[in-house]
Amino acid sequence: MTAIFFSESSKNMGGQELQLLQQALGMKAQGYSPYVLCRPGSRIAEEAQKRGLRVEHLGFRNAVHPPSVLQLSKLLRKHKPVAVVCHSGHDSNLCALTVHALNRLGLLKPRPRLIRMRTYQPGAAKAFTYNQLFDQTFTPSQALKDQLLQNAGVLPSKISVLYPAIDFEAIASQAQQPLPAWLDAKLSDLAQRPVIAHAAMFRVEKGHSFMLQVVKALLPTFPGLLYVAAGEGDAQASVQEQARRMGLEAHVCLPGMLSPVAPLLARADVVVMPSSYEPLGMSQIEALGLEVPVVVSNVGGLPETVQHGQTGWLCPAPHHPNALEAWVSTLQDVLGNPSAAKALARQGKVAVQAQFGPASNLDVLAGQLATHRISQ
Repeated sequence: MTAIFFSESSKNMGGQELQLLQQALGMKAQGYSPYVLCRPGSRIAEEAQKRGLRVEHLGFRNAVHPPSVLQLSKLLRKHKPVAVVCHSGHDSNLCALTVHALNRLGLLKPRPRLIRMRTYQPGAAKAFTYNQLFDQTFTPSQALKDQLLQNAGVLPSKISVLYPAIDFEAIASQAQQPLPAWLDAKLSDLAQRPVIAHAAMFRVEKGHSFMLQVVKALLPTFPGLLYVAAGEGDAQASVQEQARRMGLEAHVCLPGMLSPVAPLLARADVVVMPSSYEPLGMSQIEALGLEVPVVVSNVGGLPETVQHGQTGWLCPAPHHPNALEAWVSTLQDVLGNPSAAKALARQGKVAVQAQFGPASNLDVLAGQLATHRISQ
């Protein structure tokens, strides 16, 4: 079978990592033999093994980590993959540099196609990375592509938009799975209503701290309100402490990483994505696939997934001066008129299924692999 490598250096799980697993499983169904290259002890290693994917552990400590370079070199020469699809920072650079080095030494000819899935660009794009290291870079939204091309040195032909592949049937099935007993009991308590769900890694730009301010402002109207923020990350402890200082412990629940997260989304009255920076976002798409109302920031790629007043609601990002007032007002309307909110969510389901169905994503990726044997 034709091998294909998928690399990821993050230890946590989020939308980017779930997309890797979706792609690997999709390519496996098309007859490829995918390998997930990741750090030992990482969450993606655990999840990949659960899904029956082959896992190879690499340190990925930095872009030139010698033990990782040596191990990757052995794997490349042994399996001769048709492509290396990179999903994060350290692994992308290390994989690309190793592949190019082996190719120039005559140890890997023809070389595999180098593909980068760039879901996040915190600073200015470097032209060399996109023009020379990779054959193609895919962004999950037009917004992120435009951001990369703000550097006039980046070749437009090297950057393409690839909307993530989402298996909506699988999400609907996952939504029926049980939640942890303690969380199920909490969500079954009718005194804790309505429920706002937020599924995202705990990073500053994801807006968890901002949502605590929103929750506090909503309590006079909805005294039983429960905000459930599922995910993990460095900022989780500080958000928990902020909730304690604000006296919101009875209204804030941080259950950690939920896999799958669909059972939580399905039981929410609204799913929020209050990001200050978001190349695309995933949970709001999955929520609409389950006909759950969504409110998201009008930033980055989020407007590409939600049409204001038609499939959901757009609000100013947290850094906007009128953001708090807008979010509180919008959520009051959404939570106060559940039947109207549900009607928009049903329209949203139709829209996201057409835009993010798995077939188009995998077709584009498979098309890239059709030109896999590159002689240099």
